[in-house]
Amino acid sequence: MYRITLAVACAAITTLSLVSTAQAAPGATGSMTNPSSAAKVDSYWTPQRLAAAKPMPAPVTAGVTKSVQTTDGPERFVAATTPSGMSPASTESTEASVWTTVGRLVFTVPGQGDYICTATVVTSNNHDVISTGRHCVVDVSTWTAYSNFRFAPAYNNGSTPYGWWTWRAAGWRTDDTGPGGDNAFIVLNTGGNNNTHVQDAIGSTGIAFNSGLAGYAHGLGIPGSTNYAVWCEGVPYNGPSGGVQIANCNGLSGGASGGPFVVDYQSDGNATQTASYFGSWGDAYWAYYRTAAYDVYNGAQNR
Repeated sequence: MYRITLAVACAAITTLSLVSTAQAAPGATGSMTNPSSAAKVDSYWTPQRLAAAKPMPAPVTAGVTKSVQTTDGPERFVAATTPSGMSPASTESTEASVWTTVGRLVFTVPGQGDYICTATVVTSNNHDVISTGRHCVVDVSTWTAYSNFRFAPAYNNGSTPYGWWTWRAAGWRTDDTGPGGDNAFIVLNTGGNNNTHVQDAIGSTGIAFNSGLAGYAHGLGIPGSTNYAVWCEGVPYNGPSGGVQIANCNGLSGGASGGPFVVDYQSDGNATQTASYFGSWGDAYWAYYRTAAYDVYNGAQNR
């Protein structure tokens, strides 16, 4: 049984007039560096602002039907890790679980307000990287980047058992502005309850690029309608614009954007992420990790 039945209504992202420090030079990737201190970001997120943050809508998909092959380069795989830092929860499993690495991402859209998405701690060299959807980081119509990113893994109805982490940098794909290019990665500062790297505190979900279409998969996210992690599962198929989809999944409701599409899911929650959640396009739709996504991830993990 699914934990809930899920749905999404895609809407256009409003064009923004403010300019950020984002870089969107010709090529496959764009990036930005946080100009604010961790203390300033933390102080911005008052309980009132956290409570008022709204689910981030996905961009419209009308007229976007480009088809892209499942892979476009060599397969790259990075395994999940177990926590190496102090655990704030005495009941925590000793194994890394995608249910722990998935969390609530909050951020500010300049001139529009505060929003929520989903992000996941993925294995990285610097132990600081989370994955999410590009439309949770930047507006592709103007390349205006968002701000005040803050992440709480294992978020559940306002409970943040490991604390919050602020950000220091972010990167995203620029080669494909359609739904199939909706991949982004954020680099966190040390933080949380014990001022550690997030991967050391909770472990990480594995990540793979150009891994091919899996025989079975799970999609996870934290919708604003539930405020805890939910899931759906099924046999995936190649969708339009280079995405991957699951039929009869009914999508993931607003706030689940950026959540992981995971394969090789184990009974203890160990899994490998191969795509990021974009929204509903008939069936639930994830942007598949190809070479350009790897380039963004590799830049993030080495910052």
